[in-house]
Amino acid sequence: MKPAASAAIAVCGLMAVCSCGREARIAGTLDTEGQDSLEVYIYDAVTNDLALKDTIVAVNGAADIDIRRDDDRMMFVYIVPMHQVTAPSPVFLLPGDRIRVSGKADSPEFRGSEIYDGLAAFEELQALNARMDTLFKKAEKLAENDIIGQQSVNAEYSSLSAQMDSICAQYVKDNPDNLTSGYLTAFMTPSTGLESYNLLSSTVKESAMGEFLDMIAGRLTDIVARERNKENIQAGKPAPDFQLKGLDGKKYTLESFRGKYALLDFWGEWCYWCMKGMPDMKKYYEKYHSQIEFVGINCRDSEETWRKTVEEEGLAWTNLYNGDETGILNEYAVEGFPTKVLIDPEGKIVQVFVGESEELYTALDELF
Repeated sequence: MKPAASAAIAVCGLMAVCSCGREARIAGTLDTEGQDSLEVYIYDAVTNDLALKDTIVAVNGAADIDIRRDDDRMMFVYIVPMHQVTAPSPVFLLPGDRIRVSGKADSPEFRGSEIYDGLAAFEELQALNARMDTLFKKAEKLAENDIIGQQSVNAEYSSLSAQMDSICAQYVKDNPDNLTSGYLTAFMTPSTGLESYNLLSSTVKESAMGEFLDMIAGRLTDIVARERNKENIQAGKPAPDFQLKGLDGKKYTLESFRGKYALLDFWGEWCYWCMKGMPDMKKYYEKYHSQIEFVGINCRDSEETWRKTVEEEGLAWTNLYNGDETGILNEYAVEGFPTKVLIDPEGKIVQVFVGESEELYTALDELF
């Protein structure tokens, strides 16, 4: 099992003791509630590289935890009961932390670091968490066909989430120098989280958590920009301009395709549905290439992978490289892959197609 992004866990006695004063440690005993063992993962919080994966064996229904790290970076630690289907929230482990863990393995309690002591003292947050736990248990008991009950739970959950966002944002305003505030920004809605990040003091931003917070802020900035730009990516609106490199090394802009219909295809070799749709794309390129320019915009692949895939798949249309840049994705409000944008000869958006479906090809047949 690999926990959600940037997860990490560690196991009893797996790490060597370090004499360095920056050694971080998580220690204590967890009630495994009949489970034979716990899985442990440790990930770099920024790169998401796996630093450790192992198992803690339980003895008489309890697992002794003694996780020690000597890193100059923030790490994510996950301690996962074998029976647990969903990944727990990661433990934020910073250099020098001394975290005590106790309670049950599927709902552990952490103390001893600035982050977790701050969370424990945040009474409003604890009260809301308790209400949400009750709501989750209520949802589990609902029958699948209880639509009214589900709608009621969803409405209550949305209300609690909004309250959670609000009280966490206020906490950050009141405690900009606290690492707990940095922790909370990672779990807020994008716009609130970004506002809260900007309130954090240099003490927090320059701490071992800083690089992770910068990364989160970058992601939140992209999400907010895409949400804002959605209203511009509508039929009849001018398509945003761009400048991207082609296979020949030359720069191409939207103006390069003016005077002819264009289909922008945001794709990547890593994207299963992008690649699954390539046979249909090739079929329709052969069918209509004299009337419309297909423009593949590769995202999140290395340049080597992009060039190799274009050649091996025989993608005969114009191919441009975007890599890991987010500018054009924000401008076109791209939230999923593949996303295809049909643009008329005057440079105005005709229609946006998210995902791989017959809708695009039906539209092309009707258009031509």
